[in-house]
Amino acid sequence: MKSLLFFLVGIMTAARAVAQIPVTDVANLSANQFAHAENVAKWIESIGHLKTQIDQLNQQISLQTDLRAWTGNPAEAGGKLVLDRLGATDLVRDYGRARDAVVGLVDSLQSLGNTGAGTFRALGDVDLNGNAMKRDALTYRRYSVLDAKQDNSDQVAQETRAREKELQAQIAATLEDMKAAPTEAEVQKLSAKLTALNGQLGQVDAARRREVDAVALQKIANDARSEEERRAAAELEARDNYLANQRITAYMKTLKMRQNYDETK
Repeated sequence: MKSLLFFLVGIMTAARAVAQIPVTDVANLSANQFAHAENVAKWIESIGHLKTQIDQLNQQISLQTDLRAWTGNPAEAGGKLVLDRLGATDLVRDYGRARDAVVGLVDSLQSLGNTGAGTFRALGDVDLNGNAMKRDALTYRRYSVLDAKQDNSDQVAQETRAREKELQAQIAATLEDMKAAPTEAEVQKLSAKLTALNGQLGQVDAARRREVDAVALQKIANDARSEEERRAAAELEARDNYLANQRITAYMKTLKMRQNYDETK
């Protein structure tokens, strides 16, 4: 009986000992390994995408570098822009003389001796007795101013014609440089120069036209003044005639009164 009891106790002890040994879960371990393999595959795929993006970015950088090498840097081109003979002084350059200078140097009677380089005959200033004719200087000053403005217009025409030739030569040279420009930045620089040259050419032409307009306006002003003076002289003459008639009428009345007085005696 005791032997049987000891045998049963031994079996129970062994069972307890077997229950304490860890048991490996093969299914769970396989699932974890598969999930880890999937994660590794995703990491590899992400790394592949990242490498592709890096390669594309490198290609873009290389392409931009090649374009920059061909076009140049527009900002640097603008900073290095140098326009020969097109400084601020050229943009505000005046031709001929100013109006005040022209009027201030005018000799009032100079117009009488002006022949227009042999086009006109000089006006005489000696009377029948051989004496110098004294003329009203203010009356002829307007014609001297007109002559002076015509001379100034000729001077402006000569100066602008010379400048126009210079600008046309520079424009032609700039166009040739644009054809041979190695980079786009150089083309932009030359285009800016060409724009400035064309602006200068327009300014030169405008200066010449302004001077011609000044001569025409002076002629209009002279004609208007002459007409005004003729009208004023006619009105003054009419007034003087009226006053003279009144005086004659008054004088004739005094004569008639004397005649009547003499007859009564």
